[in-house]
Amino acid sequence: MPPLGVTHPSCIYACTRFRVRRTNLLPREDYLRIMQMSIPEIVTHLSRREDYRQQILDLAHDFSGARLIEEEVNRNLAQSFRSAMATAPGDLHTLTGEYLNRWDIANVMAIMRGTAHNVPRRQVRDLLVPAGELDAALLDRLLTFTNCGEAIEALQGWRLYPVLAEYYRVCGEKGAFARIENGLYRQYYADLLGLATTGCSGCRELIAYLRFEIDITNMKNLIRLHCAREACDLATIDRTMIPGGRIPIEVFRRLYGIETEGEFVSVFLDTGIAPVLALAIRELRQDPDFSSTDAAELVWRRWHRRRRPIHEVEMAVTRVRLHHLEALSRRHPFSVLPVLAYLERKKYEVANLRAIARGKAFDLAPERIWQYIVL
Repeated sequence: MPPLGVTHPSCIYACTRFRVRRTNLLPREDYLRIMQMSIPEIVTHLSRREDYRQQILDLAHDFSGARLIEEEVNRNLAQSFRSAMATAPGDLHTLTGEYLNRWDIANVMAIMRGTAHNVPRRQVRDLLVPAGELDAALLDRLLTFTNCGEAIEALQGWRLYPVLAEYYRVCGEKGAFARIENGLYRQYYADLLGLATTGCSGCRELIAYLRFEIDITNMKNLIRLHCAREACDLATIDRTMIPGGRIPIEVFRRLYGIETEGEFVSVFLDTGIAPVLALAIRELRQDPDFSSTDAAELVWRRWHRRRRPIHEVEMAVTRVRLHHLEALSRRHPFSVLPVLAYLERKKYEVANLRAIARGKAFDLAPERIWQYIVL
């Protein structure tokens, strides 16, 4: 074991590898070129890249066109996550695995919603990424069930099964899936923050990012609740908000009930989200003078009309979140953060390629597709 305060060589090696992998992801210039290509040209372009070549060769006999691209990039994403787990040693391995368990929630919710609403199994399978504890074999088994109850029972060995069990009898009822999803993510973050407070290597740095991520998620959830057709009570807000962020839950409760612009802007400015939103919009609009107060007033204008944020603004906030994660990873180069920075960027590379493939399949204009690209 290295002396206290000295980073283990295996951690240095792994973090360096992940920074190299990050530089090998598709650059902006590549996306601009891909946007001008046809679907067959995109397939050819990706097949020239070492990280995508083998999957395309393996799948070309069974799929074609946009479907080939979507299948290929999804498999590539799962493989990249498995490779990350194999590369990360010690505490990095543990923290990376815990972080990737969020994919279990996304997969389970996709299967449950698809089952309840009779979505074709192939469409549901296209959404699944076996990157967490629930492997591909179990996910395929869940897809064979005809009702949510059977799927929930098959998940008794999953660590988050107790959360599912609470909602066993309401599966399929109005609003049930949102309550289930909220409960799962609340427990996920509680577990991850609990692990991060044990003093393992890189935990302190991870907590800083998680608290930032929780604040952004809570604000999105609060806006979703406020835009609902029916008003909710404070108990619903308490159940929906994720504890552990920098912003106390009480602040979100207060925001929800505000009816005047002056008070809303004042409270919103105190949350610390306004500077993040202002930065996102400055980059989106190329407006260097857009301030935190401007951001708070923008949110108010949509808030009091009960309208969701503009899609382009949400995407811009996502970009700022990723930039924040990457800045933290540079500040703490031998922590879990370089691993997570790569994983998040890889996730959005795949999301970008899927968006392009679907947009091309539906003959959308490049500028319309570009609205869904995260760089």
